[in-house]
Amino acid sequence: MKIMPLQPVKSIEMKQRNLWLQFTVALHLLLLIFSCNNRVTEISATVETTTENQLSNQRVSSLSMHHYVEELDIVLGDVKQGQIHNGIKTTQEVDAILGGFKEMGVGGIRIAIFADNVNPNPVIYDYLYTQAKAAGFKIFANPAKWEGGKRIANGILDDEEGGAGPSVLGKTAAKNALVSRIKAFTQQYQVDWVCPFNEDGRPGAFWYANQMDNIFSELHASDLNGATLIGPCTWGIEAGILVLDNTNIKDYISIATTHNLGFQHSLWPTFIASAGNLTVWDSETNQNKKFSNLDVRIDAAIKNGVDGLVIYDSFKGINWKSNASTLTVEGVDMNSGQDYKNWITQYYLIQNKETTDRIKPYENGIDNSLIVEVPNSWNGENSQWELIPVEGEWFRLRNRGSGVYMRPETNDDYANIRAKTNFTGLALHTQWRFIDVDGTHVFIENRGSGKRLKARNYDDISTTNDVDLIKINQVPDTWTGDWSQWSLIKAN
Repeated sequence: MKIMPLQPVKSIEMKQRNLWLQFTVALHLLLLIFSCNNRVTEISATVETTTENQLSNQRVSSLSMHHYVEELDIVLGDVKQGQIHNGIKTTQEVDAILGGFKEMGVGGIRIAIFADNVNPNPVIYDYLYTQAKAAGFKIFANPAKWEGGKRIANGILDDEEGGAGPSVLGKTAAKNALVSRIKAFTQQYQVDWVCPFNEDGRPGAFWYANQMDNIFSELHASDLNGATLIGPCTWGIEAGILVLDNTNIKDYISIATTHNLGFQHSLWPTFIASAGNLTVWDSETNQNKKFSNLDVRIDAAIKNGVDGLVIYDSFKGINWKSNASTLTVEGVDMNSGQDYKNWITQYYLIQNKETTDRIKPYENGIDNSLIVEVPNSWNGENSQWELIPVEGEWFRLRNRGSGVYMRPETNDDYANIRAKTNFTGLALHTQWRFIDVDGTHVFIENRGSGKRLKARNYDDISTTNDVDLIKINQVPDTWTGDWSQWSLIKAN
């Protein structure tokens, strides 16, 4: 269970300062008479650097990579139908699809496993795989079409009637053929997750329980080139429960997967219970509204606390024919894939502990615009931020409304924080991490400068027109006071 940050609670620390500190504050208040515009900032900075205790740099794991809503750890896009029907034909289309998936915020892609010699387009298949790996996507592979394991065992994509071929029930040769093909596939393609089935039914439907056990146990004992076994990827939740409860595949898989194609929302708790300590995915879902009295499947999965999603056929939602990241939902183009993105992405309001103000770009969408303080009543999209994982504990902070990224303008102490509309290369100065303070507040530290985000003043955009009084800056990592502490408040 992820532990999310709470809204900030005003510290009583100021009331506990000793007489010497009160004298220091009083002295600075006297100097206020003779000082210029940055008076309050100077006083607060002096108090902060001389009075706060040093805290350990323990990172908050629940925050460091929390890109998705609720319990989701991973969301995958899906290109299987494009591969099955040879619908993706050029490298330019592949590039556009992968760019669209990046914009949607998915962390991985599902691809098809074909029987030998039936892949409709091996050249584009290989290009998509290679480019997806190079772009940092995790890869999940399972058989093409329904009864996919059976099709591989029969060496077909379709038979003449459009089915999955002859029965494989109880046939050792069929079991061996499927195991052999999955092993060979993982040697050719280094994927993160692999399942030998795709909608291959409950025990006894197409494979007996002992055949399922043998398939998974033999693959588990094999060299899969780093791939992790998951499954059983059944058509419905009920069938998934029956597989988990009546086979031994839980001994061999790390993720329990099912497709909720029957809209069996009420069975999610039972499936999760049957999975035990395993991670759970809805491995084929979408947002189609089929029944007026039932949630869409993606909502049902999220509400029931699954750990991962595969968004079915989502490559079609990207306007890859025109090399643009545009998502199409029910005939309506949604710029930059925002509709699916909003379904899965957690956005945050970033609020300072001392001032209780939030932050946003001063000029929305303008390169080099200053990041400034705004009232804590502001919760619109330009005050919301997305955490985009980079590597390890590091992420980028991207504004939801205008798409800009935060970065300090230099490495210097007290340098301003500015909006960047784009970045190149590793761009360390657009990367940040969270360092826990008390389970509720964090320091926000920049990777390039090694310094922390800090509010400068009690003023905000609603109280002054002087942008110099409300801009955010950075301070050394020795600063530990309330002015450099922040809470992340869920905005959706």
